[in-house]
Amino acid sequence: MNKVSKSLLEEYLEALYREVLEFYKYGLPLPRKTVETITSSMLKLIVEARSPKGFFKVFNSEEVARALVAWHMVKELKSVLSRVVDNAVRYLVTKRSFELEESWSLKGAVVWPLTIKNFLSFRLPVVAVYTRALSEPEYMLLKSVIFRVVNVLSTCGRELSIAVEKARLATESLKLLAPKGFTILAVYILNEVRLLLREIEVLIDSYPLRFVHVPRDIEWSYIDKLVRAVKAKPWRPKWVEDVISLKDKVRELEQSLKSLVNIVEVLHKRADESTFRDVSRAVRFLAFRLYEVYTYMVTATAVVRALGGSVAEVLKRGLKVYYDYGKSIIMVYGKKPGASIIEKAEAKWLTGEAVNRELLEKLAGRPDIGLYNEVKVVIEAKFSNSLPYLTQARFKILAYIYEYNADAGILVYPGPILGKGMDSEERQTKELLKKAQEKGGLELRLQTGKKLYILPLPPTQTEANIEKMRKILEMLVLQ
Repeated sequence: MNKVSKSLLEEYLEALYREVLEFYKYGLPLPRKTVETITSSMLKLIVEARSPKGFFKVFNSEEVARALVAWHMVKELKSVLSRVVDNAVRYLVTKRSFELEESWSLKGAVVWPLTIKNFLSFRLPVVAVYTRALSEPEYMLLKSVIFRVVNVLSTCGRELSIAVEKARLATESLKLLAPKGFTILAVYILNEVRLLLREIEVLIDSYPLRFVHVPRDIEWSYIDKLVRAVKAKPWRPKWVEDVISLKDKVRELEQSLKSLVNIVEVLHKRADESTFRDVSRAVRFLAFRLYEVYTYMVTATAVVRALGGSVAEVLKRGLKVYYDYGKSIIMVYGKKPGASIIEKAEAKWLTGEAVNRELLEKLAGRPDIGLYNEVKVVIEAKFSNSLPYLTQARFKILAYIYEYNADAGILVYPGPILGKGMDSEERQTKELLKKAQEKGGLELRLQTGKKLYILPLPPTQTEANIEKMRKILEMLVLQ
């Protein structure tokens, strides 16, 4: 996006980070883990496979990928911790562990065979006393891992807070938007970290964890010893397996938060205009790709709602939605939605030799999003308000409709549109996009019977965006 007010662009960037990484809250009927897997794979695709030349002069791709998913990992950790502690408490209540004790205080069941023997020797009755197993290594491991979470979040939170403040001071005098994307993400994650720390302190102080005694300053070596002790047992309940897995998640989270700290620190440690220009390109590129992922998630949710269907398969870079007793729609991201007329064409050089079939396959276009099977729809998502760029995108979506013999094409953009337009095509496009913004969208029925939709989807209006896309897909699929 060019020359748009900082406040609006910052609002869009924050919305993209937030909405993409927590899209399951909109009711996409997928297991949460599946949404996380799809999102994670798309983010890795963004920062690794599709980065522009010179994109990582400042950062390496793995560090950016880890930083992007840090927020999601904090949210995931929050739900996992709550579930594991609940299960551990439930297990503690139902498990019965007994110790034999000689006492006149009948605080348990009398063990009569042993009691009779004791009476003959003028000794006390034998009572089976119910005990709680809080000193067992499973519970020590659980509390140790939770203490380690507190240590990681506290340390990384302090470092992140300092880095953000320094980055803000270092960039105040510059007019570039460069660091905004990462600092917005960092502040959002910092708020989640603080919230999670408060919730964990409540957990630690509640029953039964408050009665489990382990050192508060926990090192990984101590936790590893407890894991070995737990694994040495012949059987362990499911929640204990979850605690062992949780240990690895905490280590991954620590790496992700440190990556984000490193990235934000660059913004003040290398506070020069050249660095910020590199970061600016990174922020814009990431926002552009995240908008594609956002549009994919909006479309996936709209497909399921429109058809009353369910996601039956998760493909490598797509989903398969079943509906109406056996019908299906396949959704893909950055892949061909079926066969292109270019790769099926008969081609030869003017010298007479045939053109290699592999070359034709590589020439085939790849819309950002494609739907096919019962209906074929191509979608281009452009995080831009550049009039020349959106004018080209309008022609590009028309070309995709023709290339894939699609029933419809949808051009998605956030708005608003700036610039006056250099020629009549751009000026007419501006009027078209402006009206679409005012009316919520535009449908063009072409003479061929195909449809072209111009659809503004600001990332700050997700529920409304899903509803607009749902109505379009209903008309296309169920007509």
